[in-house]
Amino acid sequence: MPYRLFETSTDTLTIEEVLQCNSRFKSIDYYNNRKTHPKKIYWIKIDLTQQRNHIKDSIWYLVPEKYDYASVYYNTNGNISEKMVGRFQISNISNPVLHYSDFSFTTKQLIDNRYIYLKIKYITKFKPISSIKFYYTSPSTILLQDAYYDWEQLKMFALRHMFSGVCLIVFILTFAFFIISKRTEFLFYSLYVFWLFVYLTGDVFRIKYFIFGDNRLAFYWVNEISQVFINLCYVIFVSYYLSTKTAYPKLNQILKTITYVLVFIIGLDSIFFLFNHFEMNIYVMNIQRIIMTIFGIGGMIYLIKYAKNHLTYFIVCGSFLYMIGALALMFFKKVEYMILGGTLEITIFAIGLAYKVHQEYKAKLYFQKESFINNNKALRSQINPHFIFNSLVSIQHLILSDKKDLAIQYLSKFSSLTRKVLDSSFEDTVFLSEEIKLLKQYIELERLRFHHTFNYTINIQDELEPDTTEVPMLIVQPFVENAILHGLLNKKDDDKQLTITFKKEESYICCEVDDNGIGRKASIAFKTLIKHKVSRGIEVTSNRLKNLNTSVNNQVRFIDKTDDNGNEIGTTVIIKIPIQLDFD
Repeated sequence: MPYRLFETSTDTLTIEEVLQCNSRFKSIDYYNNRKTHPKKIYWIKIDLTQQRNHIKDSIWYLVPEKYDYASVYYNTNGNISEKMVGRFQISNISNPVLHYSDFSFTTKQLIDNRYIYLKIKYITKFKPISSIKFYYTSPSTILLQDAYYDWEQLKMFALRHMFSGVCLIVFILTFAFFIISKRTEFLFYSLYVFWLFVYLTGDVFRIKYFIFGDNRLAFYWVNEISQVFINLCYVIFVSYYLSTKTAYPKLNQILKTITYVLVFIIGLDSIFFLFNHFEMNIYVMNIQRIIMTIFGIGGMIYLIKYAKNHLTYFIVCGSFLYMIGALALMFFKKVEYMILGGTLEITIFAIGLAYKVHQEYKAKLYFQKESFINNNKALRSQINPHFIFNSLVSIQHLILSDKKDLAIQYLSKFSSLTRKVLDSSFEDTVFLSEEIKLLKQYIELERLRFHHTFNYTINIQDELEPDTTEVPMLIVQPFVENAILHGLLNKKDDDKQLTITFKKEESYICCEVDDNGIGRKASIAFKTLIKHKVSRGIEVTSNRLKNLNTSVNNQVRFIDKTDDNGNEIGTTVIIKIPIQLDFD
């Protein structure tokens, strides 16, 4: 539809005054390379002379663009009437997502039988004047557009609804995780996703309309300022996610500066909107976009160059895809590009957060394992000196008793056992077969020391594979020592028997140390230094077992054996040795 236009800064002109100054209307070519301005009013005179034969007396619809403020002037029984059709003036929001109100007219409503006048104003952008277009269409087309969506519109709706669903699910999950874990990066990531949802698809569920009602100007401002909130939450999220304070000090200073700038922009833009300085809003938002584009490109280059871990690549990839989508929206005016970029970025950031949590969990397990190993070594170091001390006391006893041959024989076996213990001391675990060999050597030393006054048997269950099963080193020895010194040697008759049995049960090895000695109650009467040391050895070993696996109850259990008359006839110690160490 051909038209002419004139530009004015006066907002008080009436349609009657405009009709008297037709000479001020210029061809659209006159305004070539010029853009609209929020302080300017644009009067449009649409000439329908060429369309009169086509229009005749039927009803047609003027289809204007999405003007911020617009009024249509037309003839009504010789008088000029006005209808507001601007997007900040329309009160009917029955279908606000795609279509705005249209103006119906007939040839009788044309001013001077040929014109329709419009008064328009743009406050949200600087639009090339030459791009302003007008169309008219039939009622059936309008009805079809209002009642149905074409394939492209359906694809857009499907994309926006899927994106909305993804945003809401991610927001709820990450915000809930923040409440549980109190991790700041999850808070700002969830807020980032929320504002991205508000900006790109907040009108899908008509949330803004429920909040602001017919105040579409407030609706627009929230949509605009949400861009700044997106960037603000993004910057703070990156800061906490990458731990820039310690890992990237220079980048951290830039992020802090950007944060202050964005907060300042939010406050400044709010003031501009409050006092209707719309052109300043346009400038501020454009400056904000330029700042974030420069920062985004520079930040990605910096992180690629100085990356210290894999976390940076999640930020770089996600930010790059989002920036591509944002630039595509800016240049091609299609929100689908930014929705796609935002979806990819949200997905990559979510994977990055999961990766970070996984890495921190692995690090936590590693430090727990190291702590466990060091603690176990400390406990085991209390066993070895205790064992060596007892052996040296035995050798000393033989020498003082003038039993030099036995002392030399004992010393030879002791040195062999000590070497094996020292050779294995660098390992936290040994094969069960090796543990049994060390145990046999120790028992042989004790039998030599006490003139073979007791016998022993070591049994291994057939299902158990001692050459492939690992156990903590010297874990059974203190209980065997206690059975020999306090159970068997204090017994008066010659029937002294020690039986050691290894069995596999579920996720642990069950070791039973059984003796037919005097029992625990009777051994209390013997208050010797050796007994005190043995008790300390059992306490240390019990702590080792607790550290090895906290999920197994009663790692050490003592059973007092009695005869039919209630007399003690020995002790059985049941020791549960975990096969797999538990660091949870």
